[in-house]
Amino acid sequence: MNEQQKYIDEIYHFKGKWEMPSLCGLMIRRSINQTLVILTELYEENPGSSVTGIIEELAAEVAGKYDIDRKTAVFIVHNPKRSSRYEFFAETFYRAAMNWDGEKFVDLAWEKLEENNLEMS
Repeated sequence: MNEQQKYIDEIYHFKGKWEMPSLCGLMIRRSINQTLVILTELYEENPGSSVTGIIEELAAEVAGKYDIDRKTAVFIVHNPKRSSRYEFFAETFYRAAMNWDGEKFVDLAWEKLEENNLEMS
């Protein structure tokens, strides 16, 4: 794996529900043992589906495009802070824990993370 493949940070375009053009932030960090994929909601910039609403399909698509091992990858959804005093708009990170059944991701469970718990093994 070359250096360009180890670190990816880009705006990722995908087809959301009902083929709606959608986009999110995509950050991929690879180590020997693990690949960390962070998908960032872009709110105002995204005209289509949210990452949260289509995570299983989006994770499978990203894994296929970037040759990521679906069984060992860690997928994180990042919701950036939005200007508001309400807790609901605070920055959050959630691990989308899923199992790969050979065809698709299944058994989605959400786990809230603290930013300092995003380190790779």
